[in-house]
Amino acid sequence: MHHVIGTLIIGVFAGGVAGRSARLRPAFRGLVKGGIVMKRKIQSAGAAACGEMQKLVDEARADLDQAGTERQN
Repeated sequence: MHHVIGTLIIGVFAGGVAGRSARLRPAFRGLVKGGIVMKRKIQSAGAAACGEMQKLVDEARADLDQAGTERQN
């Protein structure tokens, strides 16, 4: 929800300013594109981190399931 509010604020600001000066439109478009790229990179890094965490959990469970390994509660 917070990203929607931020997008709306940026859109209102950019629309008002860009309407007054067509020269600023490319700069605002560049900012928006940069934000989208950053969001994609963050999501990709988050997905990779979740994947690594899942691997660690699976390895820990496999270690605990081996014969002779004592489970700790």
